[in-house]
Amino acid sequence: MDIKQIRDITVISFDENRYLGIACDSCGGIGLKEHDVVKVAPQVTAYHTGKVVLAELMSLGFKPMIMADGLAVEMNDTGKQLIDGFNEVLSKLKTTKVHLTGSTEENIKTVQTSMGVTCIGMCDKDKLKYKKTNKNDICLTIGMPLVGNEVINNPDKVLDIDDFEKLYLCDFIKEILPVGSRGIKAELNDLCNYNEIAINLNEDINIDLKKSGGPSCSALVTIEEKHIDIIRTLVNKPVESMGRFY
Repeated sequence: MDIKQIRDITVISFDENRYLGIACDSCGGIGLKEHDVVKVAPQVTAYHTGKVVLAELMSLGFKPMIMADGLAVEMNDTGKQLIDGFNEVLSKLKTTKVHLTGSTEENIKTVQTSMGVTCIGMCDKDKLKYKKTNKNDICLTIGMPLVGNEVINNPDKVLDIDDFEKLYLCDFIKEILPVGSRGIKAELNDLCNYNEIAINLNEDINIDLKKSGGPSCSALVTIEEKHIDIIRTLVNKPVESMGRFY
């Protein structure tokens, strides 16, 4: 069986025409339990954690099918609230129905919200959005890198799951890279390295390139320059031009 790692996704050659993709994420210390560092409703925590794995899959061209949560909390009531958050983010997908399954911790009392989430999807091999960026293409950052309470306080700057779905459906987009904890600069370096290209960064960039992107609050998108205006009208979130590849 052919198994490889592409960015944050484990990619398995399922058959002659399709790949199986597996995305994972974890979250701890964000909720309403005694020792949570960031105090926020569990539904919100699950929503954004679920969004991360969905966004990672769709950004590579995978259609999500199954989401599995490993909740290190009791079912009543934190677990139920987390499950509500997962169901909410899944309900926003318009082109696919994702089955949710999982488990909770019923043997040990927990004092901090913690979870792991895995999502599985399928992708036609000719639709994989990887190593598709070319010289003279343009790189955009859509959304803003935000962490912790910033995510809650700036919803107008956060790429939501329906935004990622819109981008996923655009055939003219070469590649989509959700920005994770390493920041924009690290994601951009990876993009350049595996495509064997470089980028001339614009001098007037107003984004911190090293800041953690939190729960996929922003993404890098590579396109031909003629499609910039379409992107700006498609997603009602901040769009920053990063530069041109060479």
